[in-house]
Amino acid sequence: MEIKRFFAEKEDYDGNNIKIYGEEFAHMTKVLRHKVGYRIIVNLDDGKDYECTLTEIKPDCAVAKVDSIKENECKTKAEVTLFQALPKGDKFDFIVQKCVELGVEKIVPFLSRYTNESKFNIVRSRKIAIEACKQCGRSRKAEVAELNNFDGILGQLDGYDLIVMPYENATTGRVGDIKGLKDAKKIALIIGSEGGFCPEEVDKIRDLGGEILSLGKRILRCETASIVASSLIMYEIGELQGN
Repeated sequence: MEIKRFFAEKEDYDGNNIKIYGEEFAHMTKVLRHKVGYRIIVNLDDGKDYECTLTEIKPDCAVAKVDSIKENECKTKAEVTLFQALPKGDKFDFIVQKCVELGVEKIVPFLSRYTNESKFNIVRSRKIAIEACKQCGRSRKAEVAELNNFDGILGQLDGYDLIVMPYENATTGRVGDIKGLKDAKKIALIIGSEGGFCPEEVDKIRDLGGEILSLGKRILRCETASIVASSLIMYEIGELQGN
C-alpha cells in the first residue's frame, strides 16, 4: 500500500510523537480511512520526512509515533516565484497544481491591465498547492499569496537575482540565453493572463532589469506559458535532469 504524506505543525511534535489536526486529520480518517498501525510520512515544513506509525486516533487528532527522520531531496537549487496574472475560470487551479509539481516555491496572483477576471479563491488555491506538494513528494508547503495588482508586485521584485517576463510580442531572447540563470538563487517569473501585457507594463519590468523574452513563434495560452516557462527554468538550473 502506498504510504501517504501529511502536513503537521512543528509545535505538535514533542520529539517522539506528532499530532495531526484539522483538515489533514479529517482527510486521513474520513477520506483515506487510515487506522492505528498504518504507516505515514509527516512533514513539518522543515525539509525533512518523518516516517511514522499511527498509534492513536482521537476525536480531534491522530497521534503518529516517529520511527525515523530523513532529509527530503525535493528542494530546488533556486527559489522560483511565479507572478501569475489572474486567468479566467479554473485555469489558475491548473497552473498552481502543475507549477508546484515542477518546483515553484511561491505563486503570486495579480491583476494587470488586460486581466478579465477578478474572482480568486485563496483557500481553494492553497489546498491545491498542498495536494500538489504531497503528490510530488515535497516536504515544504508551496505558498500561494493574496491577490495583488501589477504595481503591487513591482514592489515585491526587489531582492530577486533575476526577473523573467515572457512577452507575446517579443521576437528575441530565450530562457537558455539568460546570463546568470544557472547561478541565481531567487528567480521571479512573470506571466500574463489571456490578454497578455500592455507595453507600459513590459517597460516597467524592463526598467527593473527584467529579461523580456519569447517562448517561441507561437502564442501560447496563459496556462501553457506558465508551465512551459517554469519547465524551461527548472531544466536550465538542473532540476529536470538526473542526479
